[in-house]
Amino acid sequence: MLQEPLIFLGIYVISLILKNFLLSERAGVFKPIANRVFFIGVFFHEFAHYGMCLAVGRIPKNISIEWWGGKYNNERNPRGSVEHKEVPSFLQSIVISFAPLYFSTWLIFGLWFGVIFTPFYDPIIKTIAVFVLLSLLLTAAPSSGDIGVISLSFRKDPKHSWYQIFLISFSILVLWFFLVITQITFFLEVFYYLAIAGIYLVLRFSFIGLRKLVIRIDLYNYKKPQKVRFRRFTGRRYKPTKPWKKSE
Repeated sequence: MLQEPLIFLGIYVISLILKNFLLSERAGVFKPIANRVFFIGVFFHEFAHYGMCLAVGRIPKNISIEWWGGKYNNERNPRGSVEHKEVPSFLQSIVISFAPLYFSTWLIFGLWFGVIFTPFYDPIIKTIAVFVLLSLLLTAAPSSGDIGVISLSFRKDPKHSWYQIFLISFSILVLWFFLVITQITFFLEVFYYLAIAGIYLVLRFSFIGLRKLVIRIDLYNYKKPQKVRFRRFTGRRYKPTKPWKKSE
């Protein structure tokens, strides 16, 4: 289970190194080519954010991808953004911000082992796959804006953020105890993340229901219990008009 997080960490470090080198003046004549390759990766990066927003129930306000946008608005500086209608919660912001790293890692390994080192594909297709793989490596790491959203969501509601940290930690602990007792092993590591998410949701809605129950018990007046009304199950009475009232 720890192998995949280490792979994510490796891709994250490689992405930062490549971005800082190829998109700077140190790249020399390769910088224009790196900008174009980076622009392809921006599409994957932003649509990974967008898809994860929908997955966690946050409908984005808009998505934008730009080719120009330097300091004087005339430089090639590919970039993109996903604008939220409101600041997501701390846990949602972490999942949304690191979505490009997760999806890019799977696509990188799929291209590496499924296309580039497979003898069934033409050299042209393999060359395209190499450029796509490089674009994914350049944009896999979360940007400074993505990290800023995580910080902003934590500062917006620190108490709820700590509550989410406690809940996700407890979910991991519950899954670990369950796997140790049952000796169950998932053949894909993604199922571990799905199991943690499932336990988290069960605990979250259980605590919400328990809180509502406690509030209801606390507000109930035991000295003066409310009368049970059956008005919902009875029809409206028909009251005929009296004859002398009609003559008036």
